[in-house]
Amino acid sequence: MNLLRQAVEAVEDAVGWAKLGAIGTHISNHASFDQRNYGFKKLSNLFASIDLFEMKISNSSHMWVRDKRRAR
Repeated sequence: MNLLRQAVEAVEDAVGWAKLGAIGTHISNHASFDQRNYGFKKLSNLFASIDLFEMKISNSSHMWVRDKRRAR
């Protein structure tokens, strides 16, 4: 959980949203993490299953993630 939160925080914009692709890149550059080890085919599926994160899709079809704690 800490790795995911740290990755979101590292690449988030001014209001706390981070592009999923940038999160994945950050994670792969800093840890040997694979969401398939946790039973998820995609990183987006992992984030969607965790109630600690908000997700949205922009008009340009980019997926964004935000830590619910930082959304307050």
